Amino acid sequence: MSDRYSVFTAPRGGVMTKEVGVITGELELHTGADKEGHLTMRIRYAGAEEWYTVDAGPFRLYDPRDHEVLHQVIVALLHRPQP
Repeated sequence: MSDRYSVFTAPRGGVMTKEVGVITGELELHTGADKEGHLTMRIRYAGAEEWYTVDAGPFRLYDPRDHEVLHQVIVALLHRPQP
């Protein structure tokens, strides 16, 4: 499994998680993809111990090599300036 991590500031409205609802502030995104292309997305407060599941998916990449690019796109979408 390949793993990617990025720290970013949550967009207005935060990020919805399955376990605790919306979280906001400085967050860290973790994405993972296995050889079959199954993608996982977890998020936590930057520097915290506990991870939460992003309320989306399930996702499967047709080509697991796309994982790195997809991770960058997700972070860019979550970190884009708000109107």
